[in-house]
Amino acid sequence: MQLSITTDYGIRVVLYLIKHRQIVKSTKLSEELNIPKNYILKVTKKLEEAGIVNIYQGVNGGIKIKKDIHEITLWDVISTLETTTEINKCLEKEGCCTKGSNGFCRVRDVYVVLQQAVEDRLQSIKLIDLIEDN
Repeated sequence: MQLSITTDYGIRVVLYLIKHRQIVKSTKLSEELNIPKNYILKVTKKLEEAGIVNIYQGVNGGIKIKKDIHEITLWDVISTLETTTEINKCLEKEGCCTKGSNGFCRVRDVYVVLQQAVEDRLQSIKLIDLIEDN
């Protein structure tokens, strides 16, 4: 699995919002994080749909963390922004096996174990712990 630039931006946005704990304008996020504003809007919309942030409209609007800052994990953001989090296509819901070996592939069994280990580890990393002066 290779994380997309969108996910990288999302992680940076959430870290910033956790650190500042207030409503932040999208323009400020764009300037402070050196992320194009259109990406800020794209990322924060998905994060809002996942219940991680709130988006406030209007003159005093902006983006603010919604979810408890001590509960947000790296997995929360990655699983929200990535189109797939599977380490191999054969683990996806469609079960696409390039060799037609669904149901009896021993390598797939290893991938299942690795996938679970990756997810467990990412779920154990709280974003607040990645902020130096939290």
